[in-house]
Amino acid sequence: MSTTTDHQKAFITLFESTARYHHRHKVFEDFVSCAVAAIHNKICHSDTLEAEYMRIIKGYEREDLLNMAHLLSYVTLGLAEQPCDFLGSVFMQLELGDKYRGQFFTPWPVAYMMAQMNFTGTGRKLREQPFVTFYEPACGAGCMALSFAAVMEERGWSPDEHLWVMVVDIDPLAAGMAFIQLALNGIPAQVRTANALTDAPPRRILHTPMHYVGNWQTRLNHIPHLTESLPL
Repeated sequence: MSTTTDHQKAFITLFESTARYHHRHKVFEDFVSCAVAAIHNKICHSDTLEAEYMRIIKGYEREDLLNMAHLLSYVTLGLAEQPCDFLGSVFMQLELGDKYRGQFFTPWPVAYMMAQMNFTGTGRKLREQPFVTFYEPACGAGCMALSFAAVMEERGWSPDEHLWVMVVDIDPLAAGMAFIQLALNGIPAQVRTANALTDAPPRRILHTPMHYVGNWQTRLNHIPHLTESLPL
């Protein structure tokens, strides 16, 4: 039986042999952008994402485009095996993080421990209200939100029904990775490409499929004090 580690190794092996005529970081960035477009547009079409997708694939040979589809399948399978930060982990294993804006993603065991520590009281809140919200600035690949959702599910609460997440990162690549992983984990979320330390308008706002499927905009609008504090 394959494990998440097996899928990560398969991802890395395939990635290293994909589109060697481009810089490794560009290939990873383009893979993430194409995956975001494919996942998002399946449930809510965006002309902007579609145009970006079409622009990117023109620069790749057919075999490499097929490889990118297989890369996404490894991410999907790896996340299905067990809760983890699949993309954050392979990003660091590929040594892309320390060469790109000094990014170092939080290891899953650390994030999971922090989620367990911060879950205290959440169960009590969920017995008094239908859902809780989670905000993660400088989210990277969304590791903290993913670990919180994992702990919530372990405690008997379904994240797709009882959790809404907002994550923010200034780096479009990081925000894209967070979107992919939150979407594939079935977590209702808003993903912002923005500077969490300023009031500058976000460069991009995306919602995961479960945000739409679960009618979360309506659910959030029914809580006045929440909609006043969250930039929806």
